[in-house]
Amino acid sequence: MYLISESTIGIELPSLQVFEYISNMENFAQWFPGVVSIKSVDQKGHGEVGKKYLESVTVPLRGKQNIELSVVESIPGKLFCTIGEFKPLLPKMKIELLDLKDGGCELSWRMYSRNDSKLVHFLVLPLAKRIMQNRAGLGVVRLKRKLENKTDQSS
Repeated sequence: MYLISESTIGIELPSLQVFEYISNMENFAQWFPGVVSIKSVDQKGHGEVGKKYLESVTVPLRGKQNIELSVVESIPGKLFCTIGEFKPLLPKMKIELLDLKDGGCELSWRMYSRNDSKLVHFLVLPLAKRIMQNRAGLGVVRLKRKLENKTDQSS
């Protein structure tokens, strides 16, 4: 696997509360740039290993593309991981949560490519890395604002 992008941010909410939101991938388009929409395609619960989604994303030079996603790892309050069937990138998204002493948590978002082809590494991944690193940075900031503002409004 090849690391494409990563971004880490502190969120002033407990990791379980953040996990509940991020593990429902139908929320992903609300905070991650480039995601047009995402919908469940089965009856499994959000955050359940094996849960499947259909994601529509904007891809430079290719326009709107649909990607089938599957949840492959899920530990409430700790880890959420999906893979996407999108060639040639073959993305894997990994979100790790770490509780902090102040009651908040640290969220680390990473995107990997599961494609080991040397040609893909030289031709596709440099562009993907630039695009996804920018989106990752914006995305985690949007997520933080969305979650923390949601809490402020309900108080």
